[in-house]
Amino acid sequence: MSDVGNLGAQAIALLFFSLIFIIGLLGALLWYGRWISKTRGALSPYTKQPMMLGTDMPISIGRQVEEYMKSLKQPENPPFDYTKASICRDTGRIFPNTVRRGEIIHLNWNFLQERYPGSWISWGSLPDMQRGVIKLCHRSLAGFQTEVSSPNPQPESINAHYAMQKPGPLYVYAAKKVLLGWKVVPGTYFEVLIVQKPDYETIEDTL
Repeated sequence: MSDVGNLGAQAIALLFFSLIFIIGLLGALLWYGRWISKTRGALSPYTKQPMMLGTDMPISIGRQVEEYMKSLKQPENPPFDYTKASICRDTGRIFPNTVRRGEIIHLNWNFLQERYPGSWISWGSLPDMQRGVIKLCHRSLAGFQTEVSSPNPQPESINAHYAMQKPGPLYVYAAKKVLLGWKVVPGTYFEVLIVQKPDYETIEDTL
């Protein structure tokens, strides 16, 4: 009888712990589902706040973005499907190809490398002389944020003051003198990340 009693007690304990596990698992799934529905996945790398979907953008604005991208130098700045993009609500910055199945946003600081491969650092972290040389190698830096830039070279180490400037941060691949920075789409609040290669390789070429 003692063996039967022990088996019964073990069965009851197993059932009890199984119920606890199932309830805990359901609670975790419920919490995850509510978190996903609220944030739609990744947060903005600049504000750490929930993003919006490109499909939430008015169609007319989406067309303006598309036309602006077509007007830029190709193939570095190809047009993209804004319905598959995510948008930072506070800054208006658009991140192409970041929305996956189920309208879940996948985004991290790799977006710079995915946009254009390079060793990207903040424009503001370069010495004045080096910035001067890079400026000379480009016919124009119009539209880029060259006035207020983080002195910290790591893009992900930007603080709120620099992150919220409009247009957004400018990055540079110093070895190649390539620029990667946010520009405002004319007539809108939204910003797109633009690649600009140098027009001249060296200062001597500018003479």
